[in-house]
Amino acid sequence: MSNFDDTSGDHEEAWEGLSLEELGKAYAQVVGQSDNGSSRPEDSATENLSDEFETLAAPDEPEMDEVASLASIIEGALFIGHADGRPVQESELAALMRGVTTDDVEQEIDRLNDSYKLNEQAFRILRDDDGVRLGVAADLETVRRAFYGKVREATLSQGAVEVLSLVAYQPGITVEKVQSQRGKESASLLSQLVRRRLLEQRRVTTDDGRRGAPTYFPTERFLNLFNLESLDDLPQVEE
Repeated sequence: MSNFDDTSGDHEEAWEGLSLEELGKAYAQVVGQSDNGSSRPEDSATENLSDEFETLAAPDEPEMDEVASLASIIEGALFIGHADGRPVQESELAALMRGVTTDDVEQEIDRLNDSYKLNEQAFRILRDDDGVRLGVAADLETVRRAFYGKVREATLSQGAVEVLSLVAYQPGITVEKVQSQRGKESASLLSQLVRRRLLEQRRVTTDDGRRGAPTYFPTERFLNLFNLESLDDLPQVEE
């Protein structure tokens, strides 16, 4: 068990104790177990929230996409958010505009995040299994802690370290491949790491317009926590 930063509670929590060497060892161990065909049973479950996003518009008002760009509508909707604070589904954002698909929203969110990073802006649009929300860049977590106050320690389970290592060393990996290499159910751990903003989920649209299977990548926050410029700086497993 390794200490790590969990921001899902009421108080901010401090990342501590998980080193790059541990991550590399976990990857080598999981891949070795996969090559040997070993497996371990594990039971877990995840919840899927599917509340609808309600919108009200006066009949005489122009459509939103007639007066604003796709990017500004996305930013505005995420800034306002749901009254109960839950994330917004990308499909809900697409429904706000005529002729806009969920894939269009996903691609625009990616472009917005690239723009925020290129221009050194504080904002990021963060994804997890429950939807998307407007947040701050990982290197501004100190600002969040200054307002949220008390720091407490949390732990990252060995299973979560294994999953994190597989995604770090194989960015773009699918849940099926993670589970095959670990030899056990891993979807709930992937969801946990996405919620903690150490991983992000992406769907790539295929040439025929279909949405591909979800794939997982380390986040900018992951790189910042390990002081990495890029994934190329991860230690080699042989080391």
